Amino acid sequence: MTSWNQEKTGYLYTASAYLLWGFLALYWNALNAVSSLEILAHRMLWGFIFISILVFIQAKKRSALFSLISEFKVNTLQFLYIFIASMAISLNWLLFIWAVNFHHIMEASLGLYITPIVSMILSVIILKEHVKKGTLISMLIAFVGVLIITYDFGKIPWIAFSLAFTSGIYSIMKKYITVDALVGMCIETFMIIPFSLIYLLFLQRSNKMYFGSNLEVTILLIGSGILTILPLLWFTEGSKRISLTTIGFFQYITPSITFLLGILVFDNSISWINWLSFSFIWISIFIFTSSNYKNQK
Repeated sequence: MTSWNQEKTGYLYTASAYLLWGFLALYWNALNAVSSLEILAHRMLWGFIFISILVFIQAKKRSALFSLISEFKVNTLQFLYIFIASMAISLNWLLFIWAVNFHHIMEASLGLYITPIVSMILSVIILKEHVKKGTLISMLIAFVGVLIITYDFGKIPWIAFSLAFTSGIYSIMKKYITVDALVGMCIETFMIIPFSLIYLLFLQRSNKMYFGSNLEVTILLIGSGILTILPLLWFTEGSKRISLTTIGFFQYITPSITFLLGILVFDNSISWINWLSFSFIWISIFIFTSSNYKNQK
């Protein structure tokens, strides 16, 4: 496969991941009767079960997993990267749930917009990725859009920055993880299973578990694992084929979909300053896309 075909495949995987993450707001809304922490625990548990099935029904994947584990000493660094990625995404989910439960949803939304900028900054500092002129201009315009939202917010949005930083660390680790995507995800989810099982056991013992009380909700909770794993797999495949600075701009897909769903589906009111900020971000995406297209011609 040529370099350009690799890039196009990376674009497809990455765009699919962020599109699904954006529309997942509709799925979580269907589970609004269930606590956010129970949803998270089921995402971890059923996600691990789903990814394990995918690995074990494929002989090559199964063999790769056993080989990776049997040669633990040789692959210690890969396990470390996977562990950091696992902790980063878990903390990211936990921060988001906490923000929603304690009425910091606007700050959490801001975090989605800051994330691409943090990812691109980390890619330049850590991965030493080269930033093209068009990309730099678009980054600066997007940064202005984020500054407008931050100014409107009225204080330093620590929750938003924490969400963005943990997501950025996860993206960086994915660039260092070289093992097969399915195998890596299997190990990644396995590392966070203990937290999931402990919390679900606590809910069961205190008779507070929603799982099993309603067939529709139970099916949706099981499905949450699949919908958690699929975009992570697509993101992993995409991150292997395109630069982190490029991935940074795909990350605007999710908050943009959330923004539109808030207006069209959830009837949220949007201030003029939100529209202004949103406009800056979309202008930056247009410049970035145009710049990349010209470079490919």
